[in-house]
Amino acid sequence: MSKSVSRVVLAVTAVAALGLVTACGGDSDEDKKSGKSAEQTVEKTPGADKQAAPLSKAALEKAVLAKADVKGFEIEKMTEKEFTDGGEAKAAKAECQPVAQLMGAKTAPAPKASAYVTFASAGALGTEDKAPSGGTGMIRLSSYADSGAEQTLKDLKGAIEACAGGFAATDGTGTKADVAKVESLTAPKLGDEALAFTITDADKKDGGTVKFTVVRSGAHVSVLFGVDLMNPAKPVLPDAVVSAQITKLEKALKA
Repeated sequence: MSKSVSRVVLAVTAVAALGLVTACGGDSDEDKKSGKSAEQTVEKTPGADKQAAPLSKAALEKAVLAKADVKGFEIEKMTEKEFTDGGEAKAAKAECQPVAQLMGAKTAPAPKASAYVTFASAGALGTEDKAPSGGTGMIRLSSYADSGAEQTLKDLKGAIEACAGGFAATDGTGTKADVAKVESLTAPKLGDEALAFTITDADKKDGGTVKFTVVRSGAHVSVLFGVDLMNPAKPVLPDAVVSAQITKLEKALKA
């Protein structure tokens, strides 16, 4: 690959700061379920009450995906500084903040510890002979004290439903970054509960869509999001990446 994965870091960090995407538009993601409430996006699995102790930052660093864990993807670790440089995204309406904050560096409830990586499909960055294709994205694993993980999913679920019609927001630099709509998707049957949704930028000329999957595994929350930089209206968040990450985290919780 002729281009550095550091380009992916820059790209997804920009998305995380509510920059969303600036490229050509297209059709919406085919698996969007219009009319579904956020409540319908939640899937629960047995054993939700049996939680492992919150992992430390060092343990999370070992539990987050690495290149050897999933074929066909470049995976690069992000430092705490690279992540926090995204600043704090803010929604004008308090009820929409749980969605907006996922695209910035500060969240409430605040996690006990977090680890971050970016990923890119093999063709996402392109080569000198081939145009870029496929998706890029970011993964954040966080551990929470008390009921912080449960509260995070509860707040997010409410925000997805309350803010479906969009909301005014600013990115980490204070620049206007309004959201046109939030659409719930069918969540994967992973973890103790999960949410899946898309966020579409209100900028009709340069805006794009980001696809999110958020999974709670006991006192831990995995936030994964993906975009397609070359076709921003059709975000890509590979199932292989999502399932591999949750499997690796839950294996660490059982160790």
